Amino acid sequence: MEILRYTREYEDAVISAINKDPDWDMFTHENVIERYKDRLLESLTYVCVDNGVFCGYVRALLDDDFAVYISELFVVPEWRNRKIGRSLLEKVKNDFKKLTVYALSDEDLFYEKLNYTPAGTVFRISG
Repeated sequence: MEILRYTREYEDAVISAINKDPDWDMFTHENVIERYKDRLLESLTYVCVDNGVFCGYVRALLDDDFAVYISELFVVPEWRNRKIGRSLLEKVKNDFKKLTVYALSDEDLFYEKLNYTPAGTVFRISG
């Protein structure tokens, strides 16, 4: 298993994987998909591959060198429960050791299972 920096080479794998999950349609809807593809390149995005097979990805946002925010974490369903999500998070944490890393999540149980500390919440303001 390898954690690599995202390149356009992985675009089809990412989009195909999240396109199969209805909870992720906010990123794959025809009105936003091209912008999202650009964001994958512009953000701190990493992919997990195992023998050339895409397993998952994490996309994070750097906040003016003060903090890093995990925006998306996705593991392909058949690859779940193999510590891929944990490994992707660790990659971000290790690459930005001097910054606080936060996760924007609606999967609190996952982060609690990893013993991460809750730090407030996120509220939708519009949309």
